Amino acid sequence: MLHEIEGVEQERSRVSERPAIDPDVPLLAFVELDVEGSPDAYAHRLREVLAAVYDLAAREDFDEEELPVDTVPAWFAGVCRGGGAAKPFAAEGAERYTERTGDGPWELQDWLSRFDPELEARGWAFWDLTRSPADEGRLRLWVDTWGEPFFSWEELRWLTYTCGARTVADPVLVKPQVWAEETSA
Repeated sequence: MLHEIEGVEQERSRVSERPAIDPDVPLLAFVELDVEGSPDAYAHRLREVLAAVYDLAAREDFDEEELPVDTVPAWFAGVCRGGGAAKPFAAEGAERYTERTGDGPWELQDWLSRFDPELEARGWAFWDLTRSPADEGRLRLWVDTWGEPFFSWEELRWLTYTCGARTVADPVLVKPQVWAEETSA
């Protein structure tokens, strides 16, 4: 999917503010997350990385050889391949990602490149993060997939694990009213 600057700006605003129901969005997808430790700490880490990457996507030239990484949280850069020392929650998440997918850690520049507004590799747009009605220690990460049941989301799966998810379920498509009834995390 093509992510124009306006769409990236909307995603960036949804990282810090709960969006309103959009009648043009007929379906949303959620990914159920069982997180390590405090759901609030997890939510902070996830939002911190997304805020940094959407800021880069809105202002940087992705045609340059390397994107600046000074605004990317150090703990996230550290868990990426070649990044150095990783915090324990991030290192354990990277191991879980590898167990689940068979893939190794993402290289930071490769991961950042998936947010290039002109690249059509990312099949989702961030919508919200809510507390799961299933369990107090679980969260739901919501994305707009433009109604597509199958979409590219490995960069998102990497992020969810490295933020400290123990398990990351496959996406489920539902009507936006399901999301609207949940509480933001």
